[in-house]
Amino acid sequence: MIITRLLFLLFVTLGGVRAHCENYAVDEIEIWPDSAPLNKPVITLDETLDEEQKRFRQISVPSIFLFRKSDVRKPGPALLYIPGGGYANVSIGRDRGKEWANLFFSMGFTTVAVLKYRLPDTRIVEHQHKVPLLDAQQALATLHRNASSWQIDREKIGVMGASAGGHLAASLSNLSGEILAPGILPEELAHSFSILRVPVITFTDPYRHEGSYHRLLGDRASDKDLMHLFSLEHQVTSRTPPTFLVYATDDTSVPYQNSLLYASQIEKHGVPVTTVQLERGGHTFGLDRKVVDKDWTLDLRKWVQQTVHDN
Repeated sequence: MIITRLLFLLFVTLGGVRAHCENYAVDEIEIWPDSAPLNKPVITLDETLDEEQKRFRQISVPSIFLFRKSDVRKPGPALLYIPGGGYANVSIGRDRGKEWANLFFSMGFTTVAVLKYRLPDTRIVEHQHKVPLLDAQQALATLHRNASSWQIDREKIGVMGASAGGHLAASLSNLSGEILAPGILPEELAHSFSILRVPVITFTDPYRHEGSYHRLLGDRASDKDLMHLFSLEHQVTSRTPPTFLVYATDDTSVPYQNSLLYASQIEKHGVPVTTVQLERGGHTFGLDRKVVDKDWTLDLRKWVQQTVHDN
């Protein structure tokens, strides 16, 4: 793996500095050893970051922001976190996932990797609908391949996603036989749990998120086979991992019924699923406790203890 940037504590990019704080270190690491597959031969666009330092676009070199807890004595659980952005951008946040890393470190995790994936941007990539999942698969495989050196228990790797990132995380959980990244072994896509926040799930009416649907499929949006493939409520099996879902009924971006559709299918296949319904929170509540009607992370902590640590 190639370390492309090393980050200062406040996540300002500085050459030659590795970020340390009281209990973790963080690196940005390219997930493809060489050039990323399905990039166009010539790319003239530079990666951009918005004025708020939150949203990446025009990504041609996907990477993970790797948070590793310090002073780890034995392998522990790890999480691949996939941010949302409606397949129009990757909304990692100004802190590059620091808040999420701290949350999961407090739950006993050793490693949190935040994925900056390529978007279905036809100026940069070919076969646009394949590219985000290709990068997500490679990122998950990267955790498996580095489990020993990163103190990861391979039996306790999980995925988490929000919004369109939730669609990618659910794709990892249900489409392991599709769009395999070059050289990936089936066991390198294994994960034991999934956490989805306000996820995009369906590409069919009446509850699909039009932006994610049209951006991912592009000129193949009328392809019924692809529409069915990426409507993940249709792809659930008994092998879908135990899942935690949180959503708000006042979400005006992604209809909350996406979560209900997915939870219903998981239950039908006998897989454990826990849902937390918020009456207030909208689409972007994240860890902001001021905008929600209850602290959903308390439910998450209980679920992690039962699903991850006690198994």
